[in-house]
Amino acid sequence: TLRREAFFACWTRKEAYIKATGEGLSFPLDRFDVSLAPGETPALLEVRNALQEASRWSLQGLLPAPDYVGALAVEESGWRLTCWEWAE
Repeated sequence: TLRREAFFACWTRKEAYIKATGEGLSFPLDRFDVSLAPGETPALLEVRNALQEASRWSLQGLLPAPDYVGALAVEESGWRLTCWEWAE
């Protein structure tokens, strides 16, 4: 369902950001917003009390396998994620 997709998009994007900052769950999840609608570009939208913070970060959605989602947060823009698959 769309609600479930939005929940996991939101959760993985928030988790990626708090892990990338090194603060983990000590950073309150209600202090920042991420995009969450299915099909919407992953983005850190706002970090309360830190006006420029959201513009310093890029988020990338990941689909590692069927029925799994993930996200990657990087403190800069202009980067490109490359994935390889090795045959055994």
